[in-house]
Amino acid sequence: MLKKIEYNTFDVVLKDLVLFFSSVLCVLLLSTYTLASEFDIKEIITEGRAVIINEDKKLAKKRALDDALYLASLRGGAKVDGYSNVDSQTRLNENLLVRPSSTITDFVIIDESSDKTHYSVKIKAYLVNVNSTSSCNERAYVNVSYLSPHFTVSSELDPWTHKLPKAISYNIKKSLKKIDFIRLKDKSNTFFNPKSLSIKSSDLDYNNLVDGKAVSVKDGEFAVHPTILIDSTNGKIGRFSRELLVNLTLDIYENRNFQLVNSLEYQFSLLLGQKTGYQYIDAFYKQPYDKIKVLVDKSLSKVQYRIMDQLKCHPLEALARKVDNKIIVSLGANQGLRKGKVGIVSPNGNDMNMNDWIVVTVKNTNGDFSEIEPLNPNNENDVIEGKFIKFLK
Repeated sequence: MLKKIEYNTFDVVLKDLVLFFSSVLCVLLLSTYTLASEFDIKEIITEGRAVIINEDKKLAKKRALDDALYLASLRGGAKVDGYSNVDSQTRLNENLLVRPSSTITDFVIIDESSDKTHYSVKIKAYLVNVNSTSSCNERAYVNVSYLSPHFTVSSELDPWTHKLPKAISYNIKKSLKKIDFIRLKDKSNTFFNPKSLSIKSSDLDYNNLVDGKAVSVKDGEFAVHPTILIDSTNGKIGRFSRELLVNLTLDIYENRNFQLVNSLEYQFSLLLGQKTGYQYIDAFYKQPYDKIKVLVDKSLSKVQYRIMDQLKCHPLEALARKVDNKIIVSLGANQGLRKGKVGIVSPNGNDMNMNDWIVVTVKNTNGDFSEIEPLNPNNENDVIEGKFIKFLK
């Protein structure tokens, strides 16, 4: 028989207090985490004030600026850690540690004023989530060109297997078209040779001069080039069994210089039948083309998602160039860039240290080019020229 435990009034009050403060802490942690996770980069406008002491306006301005920056940091969210303890006199103490979940990347003073007693400074600041550089900056869409495939079919295989590379290529192309995130351009009818990319310019390409069909990719866009190798190999279910071995390589290129992003390897095998040397037995076990075609389509049913995984988090970035005293990037509305979009420049090249970041915004944009400007006018164009700009979502 279970014995009922009796609690005195103090124990009940203490238990209720612990439960109450724990609930409050959980709500606070959840709300601040949600607030901090809602953005990668956020524009904040705050105003700070400071008292003018001994008519020292320079010091008051500095303190007002510090106050404005502090308020901006608080509006960016916080991470809250806490714990409870009970002292020797059974008093409950709550300890909270509040840390910013974002950092101020850049700011500009948009207004300042003073009266007889106070100095006020209004700023516009950009706050970046501490995880924004490593998190996925998924775009609304990407432009992908599907290039002419290269293929090789073993001479040991039946003649009908020479139809498989075209079927495989068509399957991949059709699957990519079904993904809304990918805007596919079919360039499979134009010959593509990746080995000649470094020595052939699109301006001098023969196809471009004669047919106007040069294979080209714009900055901020991608290209997929399949290489299909079909061979015959010994089967795994008996010494007379034969299998069709398919090796598929999908090279993903980026930008006009066809920079290789990644090469996806995909391999599968299908049972062709038996090769015993006896004509009738071999004919009985031989798999027809229609069945092999269905199995090939099933084997490739997920390959388009591997391609999408490579592209969806790829950052939208470009090299800044100075043209007529303006900073221009070779990205525009066709690549998903819009007026007001925010980008980050690191003066130290690929070293994305937040202390060195410069925030820029898109001033004007057209089809394939955009003009950008720094948030802080003190950052001159010469500092930005030749640097890579990473645009955040």
